[in-house]
Amino acid sequence: MRRLIDIALDADGEVRDDVAARVLESLSRSDLKRFLAALRRELKQRRVFVTLAGSAPAGMDESISGSYGGRVLSIERDDAMGAGVRVRAGDDIVDASVRGYIRNIIEKLEDT
Repeated sequence: MRRLIDIALDADGEVRDDVAARVLESLSRSDLKRFLAALRRELKQRRVFVTLAGSAPAGMDESISGSYGGRVLSIERDDAMGAGVRVRAGDDIVDASVRGYIRNIIEKLEDT
């Protein structure tokens, strides 16, 4: 399955149309489900999701790219965060937002 995923993805981490068509034609339903689950996991590992409140400061792209070398950045804006940034890379999450700070305070209060 790993080899098939490597063939299916191009250098930019996008699924190649020609390979996708062949996979759909040739795999059984159960193998296709396994392939899609493995592909989702792989795409999640290859991307860094950045959520910002407001616009991105100058140089932020380069700073995050340097920390997560070789991964594709996906940046979105969410003003409901209040302020700050949230970075998700695979299973790692760094939440430096006002919403995350308030959530942590509430969780600590619930534990007491």
